[in-house]
Amino acid sequence: MLTLAAVAGVLYVIYVSNRFIRFLASASAEGLPAGTLLQFLGLKSLSNLVMLLPLALFFAVLLALGRFYKDNEMTALAACGIGPGRVLRIVLGFALLPALLVGGISLRFGPWAEELTYRIQDEARASAEIQGISAGRFQSLRDGKLVFYVEAMNDERTELSHVFVETRREGVLNVLTAVRGRQWVNPEDGSRYLILEDGYRYEGEPGQARYKIVRFGQHGVLLEQRTVVPGARKLAALPTGALWQRADAAAWAELHWRLAMPLSTLLLAALAVPLSRTHPRQGRFGRLFAAVLAYAVYTNALAVGRTWIEQGAVPVALGLWWAHGALLLWVGVWMARQSGWRPFVRRGASP
Repeated sequence: MLTLAAVAGVLYVIYVSNRFIRFLASASAEGLPAGTLLQFLGLKSLSNLVMLLPLALFFAVLLALGRFYKDNEMTALAACGIGPGRVLRIVLGFALLPALLVGGISLRFGPWAEELTYRIQDEARASAEIQGISAGRFQSLRDGKLVFYVEAMNDERTELSHVFVETRREGVLNVLTAVRGRQWVNPEDGSRYLILEDGYRYEGEPGQARYKIVRFGQHGVLLEQRTVVPGARKLAALPTGALWQRADAAAWAELHWRLAMPLSTLLLAALAVPLSRTHPRQGRFGRLFAAVLAYAVYTNALAVGRTWIEQGAVPVALGLWWAHGALLLWVGVWMARQSGWRPFVRRGASP
């Protein structure tokens, strides 16, 4: 269990480091507020546990049993009548709980986290008029109809100082300057306003001598109507029941992928048992390269099979079962050979 926690922790740190950089770049490109980064990271971490947990369990079993072989403890267990088959049953019993957890995430909580991520992203884009503004630079909002400049703002981005706003409406140019500003959200419809205080409004048409100057104590500028437009969703965000109802090739591919996650947890744990067998001089990492190669082949077979289902290249009923069956056959043959099964060697044959 400690080995599993350690391996899972290392993989999670690697994942978080990689995804955080991507989210940061995406938020900067789309003008999303930085506060959404941690929300995205937490939800994505939940949905991606279906890939991290099977991998962590695979390497945890591999390293734990590899240590047993290195210290000759497996030899002692064999002398007590605990052979490879018994070890396999113990490992599968241990892997059952992680497999159930992965199944729950894959079939229920993962799609929920993906959908919630999309909703937060839609909300963040709808609210990015003021949250995405940085002090000290001009920014164009509302498709160029509003130009905004703030000299300084507080950490919460709610209180602004020395604000410049330029708006265009029906050919009329309005320029507003204010000493202070703050944002206000209408609690009834969620519309967002910028409240300017102690400033001037200049109104006129470019190139014309006629213009008006109005001094105000307080003036409101509508930044956005609270209209959240749902963005495009991937099938990963659809509930499992909705995939059953769609029943097209893409939906079947996603459904087979979700079912493959808990099954792969058990299969990879079983694969680690024969792979962990090493000689004492090899050390506990003796089969690490072979393990990485086997994992890569299996996961790539699942990815290719998913693409084939989407393209209609394989029957839906076959799905990804061929990849699971191939790995199961490989584990079975390997375990049988380690248990002394030699189908092509005649017993009792003289040399």
